[in-house]
Amino acid sequence: MPSIQAVERAIAILKAFTADRRERGVLELARTLDLHKSTVSRLLSTLQNGGLVERNPETGRYRLGAALIQLAGLVVAHADVREAARPVLQSLVEELRESINLGVLDRDTVLIIEAFAPGTRSIEGNAWVGRRTPIHCTAAGKALLAFRSDGEIGRIIAAGLSPFAPRTITDPLSFREELTRVRQQGFATAFGEFEVGLHAVAAPVRDHTGQAIAAITVYGPSYRIPPERTRELAMLTIGTAERISRRLGFDAIELLRELPDGGSGTAELEAVTA
Repeated sequence: MPSIQAVERAIAILKAFTADRRERGVLELARTLDLHKSTVSRLLSTLQNGGLVERNPETGRYRLGAALIQLAGLVVAHADVREAARPVLQSLVEELRESINLGVLDRDTVLIIEAFAPGTRSIEGNAWVGRRTPIHCTAAGKALLAFRSDGEIGRIIAAGLSPFAPRTITDPLSFREELTRVRQQGFATAFGEFEVGLHAVAAPVRDHTGQAIAAITVYGPSYRIPPERTRELAMLTIGTAERISRRLGFDAIELLRELPDGGSGTAELEAVTA
């Protein structure tokens, strides 16, 4: 059937984009897929109308589009970190009665893959899921970037620390100092840095290798999450992140015990992760 053939060809076009070939031209795709140029052009136009591909105005070539983010969010639902986090996050939101989300680094942004609001047991309809937020001015972004390589941090800084709000940290030196604090204390904050009046506290989730792969964020208006609550929220968020990390195979307590100092400081970590 012609309609099925068109779908198959559209799928082939989408799959032709890879990490090594993020942009493809019409002629290149036609040769690769052994299709007529007019056929590829027509299918790309349809995919572009649906947001599945977009045309780079500078090169005239095509790349995958932003509409795939929502589709990717559905796939991510099966990822280990989301499945491991869901029941733990539900418990935390019931305890705090504050909004909570789970984000991962993707394409130099934080992609929200899970979110809960007080009084709900489902993420359906939550406007945050599938949303992308900046790295440098969000608690989740800082909680994840702080544990990345110096090269990656330098690349993000070099790209520019755009001011999203009056309190956004835009000075490279100050931003590096902020990430150092995050590494030392194990959590990040963003008080009005992304949106005026929006406060947040975040802590990283680690996989079985110890790599920070996601971040839990507790967020809300400034009158509900004032700086005075930082210690309380940080301890609960860190504890929740560690519980999820353990479900993914990471043992922070055992790691601390193996350090040269004999594991001093394990008592507090054991208390918040119990």
